[in-house]
Amino acid sequence: MTRTSSTPEKPLCQPPRKLTDWLNPDGQRKVHSLVDKVYQLKNLRVAWDKVKANRGSGGIDGQSLEAFEQGLDEHLTRLHEELRTDRYQPLPVRRVDIPKAGKPGEWRPLGIPAVTARVCQQALLNVVEPIFEPLFDDSSFGYPTRSVGQGRAAQTVAGDRSGRRVDRGCRPEGLFRVDRP
Repeated sequence: MTRTSSTPEKPLCQPPRKLTDWLNPDGQRKVHSLVDKVYQLKNLRVAWDKVKANRGSGGIDGQSLEAFEQGLDEHLTRLHEELRTDRYQPLPVRRVDIPKAGKPGEWRPLGIPAVTARVCQQALLNVVEPIFEPLFDDSSFGYPTRSVGQGRAAQTVAGDRSGRRVDRGCRPEGLFRVDRP
């Protein structure tokens, strides 16, 4: 008796095993260290512009965005040097309790980093996001650039190997077979 399987004996493609495989699946260019891109003054200025545009309050050190901006060149130069020489130490996050939306009388904690930490985080995001964002599956919607609303809009009905249609919902209990043609 010949045994048949619905899956091939060998996988059609090998999943990438190293970060460089994810970044360069065709092997055309090398991946080098990214840390020097994070602490470049140009990137730190772009990060500051995004932090300033986002507004918000200062962290545990009490420094406001306005105070940071008054000494902007000194702050960014110091951050650049601390990151470059591996001496940067972020301050603890200031905790503030804020009301829960739609739940009167209930509160949730919110962590507010110092302005310098926010600039550092944004600088890292500026470098890393363009690399990893294309790697997220089109069905992944739990990230800031891919909202849950987009995920619900992207729910599709697709065919499986037997020709039956499968509705892919947002939750595991939303995965079920539909006998529609």
